[in-house]
Amino acid sequence: MAGFAIAGLIAGGLIVTACAGTPPASGDQASVQAKVTPKCLDARNIGRKHVVDDHTLLVYDTWGNPYKMDIGGPCKSMTDFSQIGFEFNGTNQICQAHDAMILRSENGERPVKCLINSVEPITREAATLLDKDN
Repeated sequence: MAGFAIAGLIAGGLIVTACAGTPPASGDQASVQAKVTPKCLDARNIGRKHVVDDHTLLVYDTWGNPYKMDIGGPCKSMTDFSQIGFEFNGTNQICQAHDAMILRSENGERPVKCLINSVEPITREAATLLDKDN
């Protein structure tokens, strides 16, 4: 009886090992990437920022996940040399447009506030197309 139990455990272990070692199908690869990128940008983990054009800002977290922001107001004239920060409304998460405002400063001048019209997590591939410097 003990022999059957041991044989069953070994067979079960082989099945679990075989399933765990199976790579995702090529169609599942995109869903794996989508699950990894968080919906919200955590301000405690903001990394590099890149100005794409006069209304688009890419913000990366420290793990390289990109977020695309549509910006307005005086921030439309910012460049990659601008000092860019955030002022938060309540939490340190940017999930929606009005969770934070952008603070932009040039050459140590007093910062101006700008609206974030929208924020969305995007794939690294989409960010590569927008961020030619990366």
